[in-house]
Amino acid sequence: MLMARSKCPSCEHSAFEAVPVVNKTGQSFCLIQCVSCGTVVGAIDDVKVTSIVRKAEKKLNRFLDKLSPPVAALRKKDKQEN
Repeated sequence: MLMARSKCPSCEHSAFEAVPVVNKTGQSFCLIQCVSCGTVVGAIDDVKVTSIVRKAEKKLNRFLDKLSPPVAALRKKDKQEN
């Protein structure tokens, strides 16, 4: 089953980006906007964005570690060098 592809309500472009902003009271959040025209289509609390990114990173790392022992060995070597 394919998911519907989201489109910008203004220009119908289908690529979006998260732009970090801080309001006058100092609260951090991310605006979700169209890459093409900049129309804002949503806002997410910065804490939630950080949490989502960390969860995705953990899932990706587990997936990469399961691919094969040589890939896992390369990843460990890269972490040690950085």
